[in-house]
Amino acid sequence: MKPRLLFWSIVGGLSGGVVLSLVGLLLYTSITTNNSRTLDGTISSADTATDQLSIDLSNLKDISDTTNLIDQSLELMQFFETATFDQILELLNQTVALPSNFDTWYIQELLVEQLASMDPQATLDAVQSMRSSRHLNLIFILYSEWASQDPIEAMKSATQQTKHIQLVVIRAIVSTLSLPLSSDILDLADSLDINGLMDEVLAEIAVKQLLQSSPHAAFQSIFSDNVNDIRQESLLSEVIGKWVLDDDDEALTLLLNSFRDEYAKLGLFDFQADRLFLNLLNQIVQKDPYEFWKLNLNNPSDLQDSVNIEILSDWVNVDPRAAMEAISEIKGSEMYKESHRTVWRTWAEVEPTEVLQSIQQAPQDLRETVIAYAVRSLVRTERVEQALSSIVQMKELGENIGRGVRLLTNTWIEYDVTATTDWLLATDSINDTLRKDVLQEVLPALSHTDPLRAYQLAVEYGEPEEYDPRLTLENRVIESVAERGDFERAIELLQEVDESLMLTARSTIGLALVSFGKIDEAIELGAELVGSDQPQYFQNLAIQWFYLRPDELFENLAKLPTVESQQAIAATLLDERLGYRVKMSQDEIAVLENLVSDNKLQ
Repeated sequence: MKPRLLFWSIVGGLSGGVVLSLVGLLLYTSITTNNSRTLDGTISSADTATDQLSIDLSNLKDISDTTNLIDQSLELMQFFETATFDQILELLNQTVALPSNFDTWYIQELLVEQLASMDPQATLDAVQSMRSSRHLNLIFILYSEWASQDPIEAMKSATQQTKHIQLVVIRAIVSTLSLPLSSDILDLADSLDINGLMDEVLAEIAVKQLLQSSPHAAFQSIFSDNVNDIRQESLLSEVIGKWVLDDDDEALTLLLNSFRDEYAKLGLFDFQADRLFLNLLNQIVQKDPYEFWKLNLNNPSDLQDSVNIEILSDWVNVDPRAAMEAISEIKGSEMYKESHRTVWRTWAEVEPTEVLQSIQQAPQDLRETVIAYAVRSLVRTERVEQALSSIVQMKELGENIGRGVRLLTNTWIEYDVTATTDWLLATDSINDTLRKDVLQEVLPALSHTDPLRAYQLAVEYGEPEEYDPRLTLENRVIESVAERGDFERAIELLQEVDESLMLTARSTIGLALVSFGKIDEAIELGAELVGSDQPQYFQNLAIQWFYLRPDELFENLAKLPTVESQQAIAATLLDERLGYRVKMSQDEIAVLENLVSDNKLQ
């Protein structure tokens, strides 16, 4: 345990500053000057009432300076000399009610480390019941101490943890052991089926070691090993944090090029990795936006344009005026137009009030977009009244507010769809064409709270759909209600549906019923249609029913109200152009073929 306290004192100097470092170092000194302490490793049955303890942590919340924390910690270490497990556990329980701050966390870590040195399994039971915000940190300390005593049992215990905890636990164990790991440990990991996690942790450790000598090599190694994508971001952040401390232009150019090289390897739809890289680029840009912007411009690559846009987006969040001034340096270049658009658009999101006040300084072809982004930003920051008055002001200035109204309402409905609808119906700042267009998005959202009003407004403001009645506003409202599983209200709305849309409306609800596994209800809903419409209803359900619940489709074919309905489904699924035959067994194909055979039709 002594080496671990020294280790944490060093960590304190790196992550917590002078306070944690000083506390850790003083504790280490206190322990090393007193070698008489012995621990029996047993759980005592002694009375653990708070008033019988020789130490009380209830005053920890009154600690106001470093000296008091050090005194409290040293008092704890002296208490550990003779205390039983139960008495120390009582102190840990006291800390649960204390304010969640640095002092409490530090004391909790000392207590858990001491408890783990006495009985790690009992300590684990105690830590499991603590608040989740502290759980991971204390679990790490617990298993680190456990591994220093008995790595075999610690690893066996690790396999009992949930998947998202296992990696933290394995990281704690491996970080405690000497490297390279012994064959016994590696063989045990293999037998416990945690060798994959072990390899990942070893890769992380290798990156951290390499970081000390070569950030560039550490950066590249993260993408050539099996480090988890989520963990990659944390490790890369450490690499970049060290790298940007170097003021050498050549080193910073190497960082940018390394970043672009790895960014270029992303797949088109690898959204998680894309977000990871953009987070890291933001960290790079924070160091010196102008410097990295120039580096990107002066080092051409296939990603130069896209990286330029991302740098500017981050830069505007820090200093929009500096970003605007910088892009004036490339006026006339191929990059300028898109750069100009990016700065204005992002500026509108960062400082919407100022941008709207100076809207006439924006280029004419960008004003509609700038207004829209600024208004949306106001709504997102709960300045709805200002957003609404801005729409009126922009209209009076003769600006195009169409896109602004769309973004305003699409954002506002997330907070108050009723107020959004009321404003949209009452405002004279927009014409009826725009009002109907925007209601296409607002009314399906209104159906979540007031489906009847939403449907009635859809009938009033919706437009007939010549080619596909499923796309009518009325049907989209019904679809919105049914897809939430509110089938009672969806079916109630059928009383409002015009007979010409009844088949489509029932099919929409039927599809939702199938997706929720309510097969009997879906069949019953179709059986209520007139006989001539029933085959089309079940044909409308066929593909989704087969895709989501193929077994239930074949089990319930006989329940369909008519043979014609069964044949409609069979004909759809047997259509060669749809390719569903390859997904069915020969017996299933035979059932469908029998339904559509000439003999069956006669």
